[in-house]
Order: sequence, then C-alpha cells, then structure tokens
Amino acid sequence: IALHYVFDTPNDRVVWDVGHQSYPHKILTGRRDRMSTLRQYGGISGFPRRAESEYDTFGTAHSSTSISAALGMALGARTRGEKRVGIAVIGDGAMTAGMA
Repeated sequence: IALHYVFDTPNDRVVWDVGHQSYPHKILTGRRDRMSTLRQYGGISGFPRRAESEYDTFGTAHSSTSISAALGMALGARTRGEKRVGIAVIGDGAMTAGMA
C-alpha cells in the first residue's frame, strides 16, 4: 500500500524481484476479483506480467534482477528527460544469491 501511496504508479516503475512479492500489488491494481485464477490456465500470472497490467513494469523471471532493471528504467527515463523513478523491491534471498 505504501509504495502506491508514496510513488506515482504506474508512472514511477515498481520492479518486483520475485513473483510472490507482487500478489498484494495485483490486488491493489485492480485484479482482486481475478486472484482466484492465479497461476491457472487462462488466469492471472504468478509473476508481474506487462501484458496483464500497466502497473506491471517488468516481467520477473528469476530473482536478483530487480535492482539492475529498476536502475536501467530510471536512467533511461533521465536520458529521455522524463520525471520518474525506478523502485526495486528485493528480498533477503535475492540479496544473498550473489547476483543482486
């Protein structure tokens, strides 16, 4: 809730490090009524999925990619003169994986 309150989403880019971190985000961004279809054929994805919502800014595949993705989005925005930030949401497991 705090991320969506403090930042200007979806203009500001929230990047989730792993899919299960994004479940509350999916509820807050208009997909509450479809949560019962999570990870089912034809249902909503268990990961952030760009085609699913404008709030899903990065398609997570495996952990430890959120920092580099959010930084790349922020630097790209700065290069284009856009006022937006990149926010990396990363867990303790990814921080100890050696790639973050």
